[in-house]
Amino acid sequence: MPYGLFMATRIVPKTELRDRIREELGDLGDDSVLITERGRPLAVVVSVERWNELQETIEDLEDAVAILEHRSGTDRGRPAEAVFSSIVAEEADVSRPARTTS
Repeated sequence: MPYGLFMATRIVPKTELRDRIREELGDLGDDSVLITERGRPLAVVVSVERWNELQETIEDLEDAVAILEHRSGTDRGRPAEAVFSSIVAEEADVSRPARTTS
């Protein structure tokens, strides 16, 4: 989806989704469906095509941030691969759930 185009979000309660899931998925297109439970957001559904576009955009933005950080001098003198590797390592640290001791 080109930058600047509006993506509509339909809000569907979980109880209604059970009865009309085929219709909602069939009409998805570039829109998204926000599934609610008792009025609270529960999940978001997007098409595979839209998901892939979002993932590509995230990757492009991460690359741009790495380049800007490199140019600003915070990582001056490091090869791009080293910068990208440190981003991946930081993501891995962030995505790990915190351990609790019982």
